[in-house]
Amino acid sequence: MKVNKNLQDAIINLNSLSIPRTEIVIGRIFSKPGQLYKDLFTEDEIKKFQNNLNISEQQLANIVNAFTFVLMHVVAERNLTQVEEVLAQNGMSQDHIEVFRQQWIQYGNEYSIRIREKPIAVQDVLHSFNWKISLQVDESRLPQKNVANFMNVDGKIEDANDLYSYDARNPATTFVFETKPSGETNKVDKFSIKFQKAQIQDLFENLESIQESLDKLI
Repeated sequence: MKVNKNLQDAIINLNSLSIPRTEIVIGRIFSKPGQLYKDLFTEDEIKKFQNNLNISEQQLANIVNAFTFVLMHVVAERNLTQVEEVLAQNGMSQDHIEVFRQQWIQYGNEYSIRIREKPIAVQDVLHSFNWKISLQVDESRLPQKNVANFMNVDGKIEDANDLYSYDARNPATTFVFETKPSGETNKVDKFSIKFQKAQIQDLFENLESIQESLDKLI
């Protein structure tokens, strides 16, 4: 299971809660798979977290999102013990891990069934998507067909770079994604993935296998 700063922060904030409070928070996450924090807690409860427990609304949202993410891995990989080890390695107290374990023992089977019936909450949501075809000279080289034209009188090729030409038939495709954390309206992270022609072809030819793998997780 991949651990990022959001999960580490969620562990710190959850550790600050008493065991009875932790049972309530984890219990709510189990009770409504895939729901955001506003669907799990009333406005009065959210205010109590802020005023009495020093847990801000964003921190509460992060706890819900992060541990929904954790449960996703437990359901998909059936690896509760391994997940507990990861949580412990990242500072989650044994008492809080025990709460998580007991909730799983009691509600895990029902949660697994219900989570497959609806989309799950994630830490980041896709905000926008774009793509473009770009021909970058340094990355569009294709082998020359007639190698003999580049040999000297001794039958040797003086410059290996002559074996390649810059060709518009070998474009690079760039996919640009924008994501934003659930519950935040202003923060947007942008990242891009670039494919060469051969990689795009490979992706296209394996789409069916990729879909089959995704179906097994649902």
